Amino acid sequence: MFLEHKYSDGHWMGSWFASQTYFDGNFAEERFEDQTIRMIIHPHAFGSKIRLKFSNLYGSEPAVFGTVTAALAAKDGETVPGTSRQVALNGQFSIVIPAGEEVYSDPVDLQVNEHVDVAVSVYVPESRTSTWHFSPPRSTYVAEGNHADDSSADFFRKKIHSYYWLSGMEVLTQGEPLRVIVALGDSITEGSTSTPDANHRWPDIFFERLRLEHPSYPISVLNAGIVGNQILKKGPAVGLPIGGESVLSRLDRDLFSHSGVTDVIFLEGINDIGLGNATANQIIDGMRELAAQVHENGLRIFAATLPPFGGAPYYSNEKELIRQEVNRWILTNEVFDGIIDFNTALADPEHPEQLLPVYDFGDHLHPSDAGFKALADCIPLSLFIKSDLV
Repeated sequence: MFLEHKYSDGHWMGSWFASQTYFDGNFAEERFEDQTIRMIIHPHAFGSKIRLKFSNLYGSEPAVFGTVTAALAAKDGETVPGTSRQVALNGQFSIVIPAGEEVYSDPVDLQVNEHVDVAVSVYVPESRTSTWHFSPPRSTYVAEGNHADDSSADFFRKKIHSYYWLSGMEVLTQGEPLRVIVALGDSITEGSTSTPDANHRWPDIFFERLRLEHPSYPISVLNAGIVGNQILKKGPAVGLPIGGESVLSRLDRDLFSHSGVTDVIFLEGINDIGLGNATANQIIDGMRELAAQVHENGLRIFAATLPPFGGAPYYSNEKELIRQEVNRWILTNEVFDGIIDFNTALADPEHPEQLLPVYDFGDHLHPSDAGFKALADCIPLSLFIKSDLV
């Protein structure tokens, strides 16, 4: 069963997403007071009308926004003059998100295309951070006072990172959206070690491959990666709140709720080995359960093999054997709809337990920009594009 959100003159289609996690004061701003937060969205679906999704899932009190605007983004926190639009919720321009809830804004008339990002500016009179998405490579700009409608970056002198309360953007499309792919994973999918503000995460690069080779084929790739995420355990259970809910606990929110979703590319398990001390059988059982739930919801799921992590802080010979056992099962199983061999794409042929040096960010666990490109390039387009168009 594909989830559809119908509108009077089209269908909503997921364009951008950020999986929400628990607040962690070691990484995030603890409180915003009389400040404007300007967050930048890199869209993967285009149209003339958008709606935003805000989340206060982990809040114990309402989140109150005095003003919210959406505009086309320029550089370094600027927006394109004349493109700013006020965002309302149920006709009200002061937006209140109840504790524990997620909401969609009213539709906003804003032309979104492939050549420009979207800047969402949120004026916060006073609120404690509760719900956010940890994203090291994405700059967020902060101004003192209410400057949500200002196109200049003059007031946005402070630069932080990540997304606060902002969890999604959808665009209104005409006709049926043909394919929405969710990249479900951990920090490798989130792209935490990619070049800041360059959109070099592998889901971004894979989307560009699809768009450039088949520009007339409506398709979107949504990034549901979370740093430190696991299949089996939630982040706080291993002392890492930013690790969020376990994959098996966040499927309804981060996968099945998306408008028009059709497919999943899944890469997880290395944190279960390294942080969660899971056995191969426990990880495999978790993958079986994941695939069953995805299929019950009428979606296809493609599993990626686990890349090497030799030399990483939590590496050991015993854990390497678990990774190899999980990968052997992935390559021979009949549970998933297909396999994508991320391990072979990144491994050093002479030292297969390690990343090829050019693909190593430097911690022997996460890819460099070249490594993210190698992941995106190894995915067969034929899995997602009709054969007569390839």
